[in-house]
Amino acid sequence: MLLIDPPAWPAHGRLWSHLVSDTSVEELHTFAARVGIPRRGFEGDHYDVPEERYAAVVAAGAQPIGGRELLARLRDSGLRISKRRHERVLQSTADAPWLPPGGRADVITSRQDDVPPNTVVVRLAVTGPRGLLVERRPDGELDLPSRRVAPGTAEQALRALVASALGSVGRVDPTLIGYVRNVVRQPDEGYPWPTPFACFAVHALAANGSAAPAGEWVRMQDGAARLGHRHWWPLVALHLGLISVDAAHD
Repeated sequence: MLLIDPPAWPAHGRLWSHLVSDTSVEELHTFAARVGIPRRGFEGDHYDVPEERYAAVVAAGAQPIGGRELLARLRDSGLRISKRRHERVLQSTADAPWLPPGGRADVITSRQDDVPPNTVVVRLAVTGPRGLLVERRPDGELDLPSRRVAPGTAEQALRALVASALGSVGRVDPTLIGYVRNVVRQPDEGYPWPTPFACFAVHALAANGSAAPAGEWVRMQDGAARLGHRHWWPLVALHLGLISVDAAHD
């Protein structure tokens, strides 16, 4: 069912409603497209609807409901995606095939200073004149330089990762650009991460030409073809201006 709360949320000089589905994200996208709400209004589990569109959305079939009840219905449906201030959901993959059955993967861009709770891995997107620095994993896949995080040690792990990736250039402070969050409530025997949440934080920094570290580099123009299947790629591509927020949602 499509639900909408009253336009009571101020932003950008106007009031906004939240449009959600308590059935599926697919239903939400289909309805939003039918009533002309642009994809850029999608926030991972809801669409933002300006107050002047509220009546038309209700007339098209969305059920008016109070804000607290809407939130409770969304949470009970399992479609609620929590995020912090200055964060935005770029992608959310329900029943992600690389997770245990029923698992969901959220890709969240962030302007927070600190990694989210339940961070289990930190990754580093180092850019330089030759492109994006990557490393080859034992299975042959290309990945960002990464380091696993013990509980409460994300900052120390990030410092160690920067030092190992950049050596003497490691005094540069990286910037958190977002994270991938696994949501798994019923893990199978082989699932290696905490439940229900495990976050994989991505930081970025630029290495200048004279101090760029040695390693394997992927040219920016080849990034989508070689790295587009990696779960963190939308965060890096958005940070580098290779895609827009609208493209990341598609």
